[in-house]
Amino acid sequence: IIVLFGPVDDPWSFLDRDAVSRSDYSSAMSPQAFMRLVSKHYVFDEEGPLREELAFKLLDTSVKLWLKEVEVLKVRKEIGFWLIDQLRYFVDFMDRYFVRRPLFIRLSRDQDFYGLLDGYAREIGYSNGLADMVGRNLERVENLSRMMIYVLMNKIIFYKVLEYYYKLPELRPFASNVKSSKDYLQRLNEFFDDAMKTSRDFEQIFCTGLYDHIVISDDERALFQIDELIRMLSGINLQEFGDVIGHVYENLIPEEERHRLGQFYTPRPIAELITTWCIRSGDDVVLGPGCGSGTFEVEAYWRLVEFKTGKRTIPSRRVHEKVLNQIYAIDINSFPAQLTSMNLAMKNILAPATNLNVIESDFFSIIPGQEVPLPYKVQTPEGPKEKRIYLPKDGFDALFGNPPYTRWTEIPQNVRENIRNRLESMLTKYNLHADVERGREPGIYVYFIMWAKEFLKPGGRLGMIISDSWLQTDYGVDFGRYLLDNYKIKAIIDISARVFPVPLVGTCIVLLEKPRENEDIGENNVVFMYLNIRGEGSLGVSDILEALENPERGRERYLINIYKQRDIPRDKKWINLIFNTEEILSPIKDRTVPAGSYFEMSRGNYFFSLWALRNGRRPDMGAKDFFYFNEQKAQDWDLHEYLHPAITSSRHAIYFTFTEEDWKKLRDEGSDCYMFICHMPREELPEKVLNYIRWGESECRTKIRGTRGGGRPCNQAQACQIRERSRDHFFGWYDLGCVEKAPIAAVRQSQYKTRFILLEYPVVTYDAMITFIPKVQLSGLQLKALLAYLNSSFAQLYIESISRTTGLGVAALEVRHAEEIPIIDVNSLNEKNLENLANLFEKLENEARKLGGADSRNNVEILWNEVIKEIDEEICRILGVSLLLAEKARVMAHSMMERRLARTEEGRRGIIRGTENSVLHVSRYSRHLNSRYIPGQK
Repeated sequence: IIVLFGPVDDPWSFLDRDAVSRSDYSSAMSPQAFMRLVSKHYVFDEEGPLREELAFKLLDTSVKLWLKEVEVLKVRKEIGFWLIDQLRYFVDFMDRYFVRRPLFIRLSRDQDFYGLLDGYAREIGYSNGLADMVGRNLERVENLSRMMIYVLMNKIIFYKVLEYYYKLPELRPFASNVKSSKDYLQRLNEFFDDAMKTSRDFEQIFCTGLYDHIVISDDERALFQIDELIRMLSGINLQEFGDVIGHVYENLIPEEERHRLGQFYTPRPIAELITTWCIRSGDDVVLGPGCGSGTFEVEAYWRLVEFKTGKRTIPSRRVHEKVLNQIYAIDINSFPAQLTSMNLAMKNILAPATNLNVIESDFFSIIPGQEVPLPYKVQTPEGPKEKRIYLPKDGFDALFGNPPYTRWTEIPQNVRENIRNRLESMLTKYNLHADVERGREPGIYVYFIMWAKEFLKPGGRLGMIISDSWLQTDYGVDFGRYLLDNYKIKAIIDISARVFPVPLVGTCIVLLEKPRENEDIGENNVVFMYLNIRGEGSLGVSDILEALENPERGRERYLINIYKQRDIPRDKKWINLIFNTEEILSPIKDRTVPAGSYFEMSRGNYFFSLWALRNGRRPDMGAKDFFYFNEQKAQDWDLHEYLHPAITSSRHAIYFTFTEEDWKKLRDEGSDCYMFICHMPREELPEKVLNYIRWGESECRTKIRGTRGGGRPCNQAQACQIRERSRDHFFGWYDLGCVEKAPIAAVRQSQYKTRFILLEYPVVTYDAMITFIPKVQLSGLQLKALLAYLNSSFAQLYIESISRTTGLGVAALEVRHAEEIPIIDVNSLNEKNLENLANLFEKLENEARKLGGADSRNNVEILWNEVIKEIDEEICRILGVSLLLAEKARVMAHSMMERRLARTEEGRRGIIRGTENSVLHVSRYSRHLNSRYIPGQK
């Protein structure tokens, strides 16, 4: 580590002469002297080898300082960040060398210890217990190790704060006076117990259940490392540095690590936006359910301080305590509950308040106005006493947060029961019960918003950032009905860019108000806003709030649609309210017919798929390893007469037609290009076929999800068992039925633009393609004309409006929605119009062949801007609508596609800019340090 200090006039004022004369350099500078040196003379430091660019930086900066060409203050970094780095280093070092491995060994060898921690884990919301935290084979034990170290460090830091304020016994290094890490931790706990007894508070910080059971190596270096943390903290003059400590805690745990440890870190500007909108008075009483590490609560603190003092700076003790009295927070997990407590308590380090309203509990176990008994006793000189937090009887003025995005199957059983008990009637009324078998799993954030309503005063406000998946799901339609009936919906803000570093998490902000008694919420204006943040761009919190206040003017900068609440459709997906697709699609629908009038849609064109869909079952075949063949496998089993040419992957159909030559190329490349089609009873089958079926009942194992028979013999897969039981239609599990003629197929899950394909070669397709089975006879010319329309921007806009977005940002087209696609009525078109559209489809196919496919983003863009644009314009001419509609459809469909794809891109910090808290970034004492040096560290 190379450290650069500015000119020091009197070095001996920082050094111990006796220690230097003894060459005892580890004792040559006391912690207090080190902090003085840092605060007055530190410039910067760098870790790692001396590189050429670093050497140049050192020499250049040194010369400029010596010649006084630049002021030291201009190049110094901030002490707040130096403290952050020191604390992060402590966590890294302890985890890597002294905690992770001992914890792993103890958990793997001591079943009683594992059982103890497993019980704690289940209590704090991990449905599978400790395995959810550390992995089935302890492969993620690092996560628990680091959380335990953070918790221990937090306790030590907070003790040092209380030590100053309550005149507690001074916590000094004592590793040399104990025999083991167990003794060391026991002595630390005695200090912590003393702090709780003296303050009669702060159990949220010193008692954390699971995380209190840290395991530390008996290596004396581990204890000396904790000693060094204590020594460093002892050297910090709280009166000088107290103003930055609170801000250090807002930044202590890196964003990426918060996510790895299960704490979704909400970007501060998002929390500022929501709390600024929700909190309208300095007297507002607020609640953060599922508080996480306390980002919203901290922003609420500053918002309330700003109301009371006119500025966002550390307030007086009186204001500090009053504000903390107005903030309530709930989290089921003691780790984020401790972080929230630290974040709030450290806001005025010189006056640590004893009135933190942080509740460690499942939100759904709490009822409005409750006196909540805390899970621990308050330690007092007179002995332990019960403590309660009293929720306001008349409710909260504001409620906010970033609730978990947990699926129903991931929610612990006791929490599920609490949700049912609290919301049973509403879940039934609005069809919001989870139905996992049908793939219907509302996120837990839906239930948070429903239960939160009961905690609000009439007129109280709710603001949350939640997953945006509900905007494009069927359960989202039902959730929308609930919102329409129970809240004044003030705004839905959809954000194009990904604000969290977690892949595929798209978000939207919901801003709601609880109606007052007899209020006509139908007259309420609902603002739907789309923040399309491109490239490196960003938007300011104040700009967004101004647009919400004056949405008509906001339309100059943002995509905004405004509706009366009573006019919002109760049966449509809300993505269409953000983009107002009906403005474009409505005149098209008036001049077209549903695709279902010409075709029956299926997922794959084997009979079982059709039968399953007609009977409300899943249409997948159930055992692809059994049913799929490549040429070699076909020859090995000698089963060609029982095989049908097939498309078994959308990657095998990358153009707008699929020809015999395309199929032969797949065959010659060794791809799976056949499907086993055997609609015959066993007794009529030759021995070679029976042998293959027996193989499927013994050696061949499925690779599908375990809940549908994965890992078992193929005949035991769920779909296979359905066929085995349905002997009126199938001869056994191996029988997919006959192949139905399907001239058109579509990629069911498209990452870019949905591709509709002419099947010139009669193949059977797998269940991830939508097949069009004709109800009426259509000529080749009519089919090509239809395909031109299906590949237009109008069809794509419809798909974007009704599809659900799945992993990798793909648009999933369901069968029932495919049947509703508005298509041009080819039976009513004259020969010329049919030929024009058919020729354009052939041109589209030819261009796709020249480009090498229509499956990459670049090629899709080229085709969309050229041939598909021509198709759009020809459709407008035929239907008699303005050409402007074609351009609008193309732009909107493309924007909605980009919105999906943004979920697959890297999350970006700073896409929304908030108010900077100046304390951390501008300090009269010091600037940012990356130093890893702590005096006395070996």
